Amino acid sequence: MLIAPLYHKIGNGKYANSLKTLEQHLAYIAAHFPTVLPGNPLPKGTSVCLTFDDAFFDFYHLIFPLLQKYSLKALLAVPTAYIPESTDLSPQERLEKVATFPDKAPPIPSPAFCTWEELQVLSQSPLIQIASHSLHHRPFTSKHIDLENELFLSKKLLEKKLSTPISSFVYPFGLFTKKTQTLAKKHYKYIFRIGNAHNISWTNTNQLLYRINADELPTTRFPFDPLSRWKHATRFFLNTVRKR
Repeated sequence: MLIAPLYHKIGNGKYANSLKTLEQHLAYIAAHFPTVLPGNPLPKGTSVCLTFDDAFFDFYHLIFPLLQKYSLKALLAVPTAYIPESTDLSPQERLEKVATFPDKAPPIPSPAFCTWEELQVLSQSPLIQIASHSLHHRPFTSKHIDLENELFLSKKLLEKKLSTPISSFVYPFGLFTKKTQTLAKKHYKYIFRIGNAHNISWTNTNQLLYRINADELPTTRFPFDPLSRWKHATRFFLNTVRKR
């Protein structure tokens, strides 16, 4: 069984966890489960693929050190249009921008996100795998985006800047259509959605991998407590049956 929790940033609110809560959560995972990256062999039992969306600066500054401390692997999904070449702002100023993002008209690129140099450092770590999160982080159900550009140019830019192959894609907002999935499968081997369910392997039905929302963690053991695991396993089974 493969469980892929979804996280965004450090802080308060719908898309965050406090640093203390996240560290306790990661320490629990490190003590009980192996973490894997897309394509890694899956050992018997339950494996965990940690996934972090958006590549905010706090991933590099606060979360990556925790992953190193506990020797945990993680997938980082990058929306390439937001990534700056560099910034003169201090770490504290950048963390403040992360906390207030998005504002009414966020700059693109933005110092609230990792720089390309920081992403290079991350991509060179054996603990981190980079995924595309599209160019502009817009819902793929919209009729007003260029799907090929969002899917392919983001991958091309990541591979050029980081000198590493990009085989994973994470849908912005978890939204997609049959058409977008057909296109995505041309460019990526591993494609992640939101679905609050477990996975059997890296080759799920229609090449879609489910993720479980782990922002605003109710407990440090979520989603690994028995009740959560039963609910998410049941949801995957029901989704699979419906598609037959």
